Amino acid sequence: MRQPEPLNAVDELRLFLDFSVPLCGADIAYKLKQWGHSREQAKNWLRGEAERAGGSLGENGDVLQFSDGRPRSGRAQNRVVRTASELARGVAAAALLAQLEGKRGVEAFGGFYGVPARPAGAARGACPARKPAV
Repeated sequence: MRQPEPLNAVDELRLFLDFSVPLCGADIAYKLKQWGHSREQAKNWLRGEAERAGGSLGENGDVLQFSDGRPRSGRAQNRVVRTASELARGVAAAALLAQLEGKRGVEAFGGFYGVPARPAGAARGACPARKPAV
């Protein structure tokens, strides 16, 4: 039986971000709460994290986009892992920053990261798929 073809680099990146950004966001939000930062301090810190991620992506983004599919080890592997991790943290930081500024979140690489829109007329905490029993 033939193995399926691997996803292209962009689809792999989106899949990775869809999984890792919410985890990074939860970790960052927890740390900000523990540190006791004011709202303005939190915004400045989140802005710095997002900017660092942008710098890392600009410097090393080619390793995420262009790959020949061969396994990596050593410095090459560390560069890919570090860049992907910094990117996920940066997107999570940008999403949290957007939420602090009153927006729902951010779009990055074709995905939305933040608070999903609530259907019109839905009460907070109510499940839109369920109807109350009569």
